[in-house]
Amino acid sequence: MKIAPALPPSSTCLVDLTGFVRRLASTPGPHGMNPKAVTSKKTGEPTWGLVGAFNQLNTLAKMKPARIIAFADSSQNGFRQQLLDTYKKKCGSTYLGRQMARAAQCLPFMGIPVIGAKEEFPGMEAEDLISKAALALDGNTVVVAYDKDLLQIVGQPAKDKPKSDVFYYNPQKKLLLTRQNLASHIRADYSFPTRADISGPDFAVYLAVTGDTIDNVKAIGGIGQITLAKYYEQLPAWLSNPEKIEALAKIDQETKAAGNKNIAADWKKALLNLQLTDLRTSRQLGLAIDGNIPQPQPDKEAFRQVLEDLTMGSFLQQYDSWFAPFEALQPASLTESPDLCVC
Repeated sequence: MKIAPALPPSSTCLVDLTGFVRRLASTPGPHGMNPKAVTSKKTGEPTWGLVGAFNQLNTLAKMKPARIIAFADSSQNGFRQQLLDTYKKKCGSTYLGRQMARAAQCLPFMGIPVIGAKEEFPGMEAEDLISKAALALDGNTVVVAYDKDLLQIVGQPAKDKPKSDVFYYNPQKKLLLTRQNLASHIRADYSFPTRADISGPDFAVYLAVTGDTIDNVKAIGGIGQITLAKYYEQLPAWLSNPEKIEALAKIDQETKAAGNKNIAADWKKALLNLQLTDLRTSRQLGLAIDGNIPQPQPDKEAFRQVLEDLTMGSFLQQYDSWFAPFEALQPASLTESPDLCVC
């Protein structure tokens, strides 16, 4: 069994709560048990995604971060659906929606604020909120997610915070990515064997060109990962992401012209895709999230009542030891701030 790595000292964990619940709610239970069959005997609501999320958060709390903040997708379609008709639409799943609503209600009882669940940022996804929060907060931040899109903000803290950095942790793979090992991970795991000096923002360009099946972002065609890797080696490092797309299009044009071949790649589509994949555009930078996100005080008895309502007997049997890591996240004297502080 792989051992979880140590988190950076005094780090704040930014959790993709929507990604957690969505992934864990669809994971088959023991012996192939249907996840949708796991419900509260008292309220009848589905609970399998919550069981998984609570377990993951408990494990994360035991890793002793300074604090944990959760982020949720808006339930509304946003700019991505407006830009691309085929981009994944909000499905309105009652199965997922009830579990997300319950998570947003009770995570503050664990000392974890939830940002985005009250539609503070209509049409925005958790990854957008996380990207801005990683710039707004002081110190080290660790993005805790399954979503590969968030790889692009690793090693990309705010320029005015030299003592801060951004990390990525996948709790399923127990994988911690840093600015030092990110490039080798992208090269190996995404068949992108470029010798170019790449960093997090380059992953947004990679997705814009090669596509993202999960989000239904189509590849631009006419160019694969190997060819893109070779083209990348000709790019100046200082270019912005849109400038990189334009430079790649020029390299492709010149290469095809030299070989008397037609250009098959749709580079205009790549520029459109980049608006969908890049997490550091004006849309994210303009979000009103500052560093004063509320810190709710853990409420042990209130959370116990949640577990009783959800009939989560296994958690209740070991409740004191199970809840202890959340109580240790902060001094007991802290009081809850009711609202998200904004710029």
